[in-house]
Amino acid sequence: MRTPEARVHAAASLTQDQVREKLRQVALFEGFGGMDLEEILRMSEPVLVEADEYVFEEGDRGDHFFIIVRGEIELRKGSGSAVKRLALLRAGQAFGEMALLNQTPRSASAYAVSDTYMLSVSRDAFGELLGGDTLAVRLLRNLSKALWATSVRLAARQAQQVRSDAPHEALADFNRLLRTRLLPRVTPRVSGYDLAASTLTPRQGVGSSSWDWFVMTDGRPAFLVMKALREDIFSAQRLATLRTLVRTASDDSHESLGALLTRVSGGLRAGWVEGLSGPVSCGLVALSAGSAEWVGAGDVAGMVVRAGGASRELNRASPAAGERPEHVYESVVVDLGARDKVICMSENPPHMVQLVTSVLTGGYTSSSRDALSKLFGRLSQMPGRGAGEAPVDLTGAVITCTRPSL
Repeated sequence: MRTPEARVHAAASLTQDQVREKLRQVALFEGFGGMDLEEILRMSEPVLVEADEYVFEEGDRGDHFFIIVRGEIELRKGSGSAVKRLALLRAGQAFGEMALLNQTPRSASAYAVSDTYMLSVSRDAFGELLGGDTLAVRLLRNLSKALWATSVRLAARQAQQVRSDAPHEALADFNRLLRTRLLPRVTPRVSGYDLAASTLTPRQGVGSSSWDWFVMTDGRPAFLVMKALREDIFSAQRLATLRTLVRTASDDSHESLGALLTRVSGGLRAGWVEGLSGPVSCGLVALSAGSAEWVGAGDVAGMVVRAGGASRELNRASPAAGERPEHVYESVVVDLGARDKVICMSENPPHMVQLVTSVLTGGYTSSSRDALSKLFGRLSQMPGRGAGEAPVDLTGAVITCTRPSL
């Protein structure tokens, strides 16, 4: 790399407006305002790399992120006669962003094809911009590590397969594996309740829904049903993010589940990564002696079906978590009598109340598990949302009150 004097000379040949224009072209900064870009510019350092020099080499520990202002950088894997050229990057593009969040080894080498002027942002400077070691930063760091692990697994898969769709298949496999790991191994036992929760996924489904349970700081057991709005190879990443935030927030005292979900939705947006993050519909129910508190976000189904057949829909029109971070969620508390059921489903098709009521009151159901199985049978026959009416990825929970007061 050139001396500081050479860097200053290179920088002087570009106006500040030209540099700002290149910043606006960086995909990572999409949607940033003028003040945001000024902050990025303030924390960056100019770097000039001569042609035929390496910015860094594969396997190096990374601690800087680079924005190309002028010149060309080639990303490479391997060395010597086995070198493989991955991409040619030009002005307005960036690379090395994983280094902002963790110290995983560089997955490729960066080689200057021509004299290249860049801006460099260090991991320390970026951390200060995000406010230190906050929940959002820790979440971003974990997501970054997960993506790095995905790239390693993808590389191994590509080495074994030659089909053109191998990268997509490898990521899809990883998504399904991650979603499987999110699912609890057992359903908890809660005094006064009969509980059942499960997920039904087509063999080639993307794994866009899941459930979880945990104990809140006030001692109440809680169930979470989740559904990623965008069904793609990153669906499970979004579910994992929401699960982490809900569990972390539940360790603190909140006036209501609505307040908890409001905090979670804001945190989801604070750690947003374009192209990876996405809003998640969810339903959250906490159980007490003879009552349940419910809050929903997005298009999930939440309802109470009384022992006598009457039903009540619990949903309130609200955005999915992370969709509108300023939204304040409100929860509802319902009293439960013997054999009353609380239903949580990741799908909320038209006439859902009538469908659930007919299933639970139109035939014998000996347990929550039996009721859930019958509901899945009916809901899995719904028309698919895409071409060909593909099977639906379903998650649900049935909670039956067996003793109104504990």
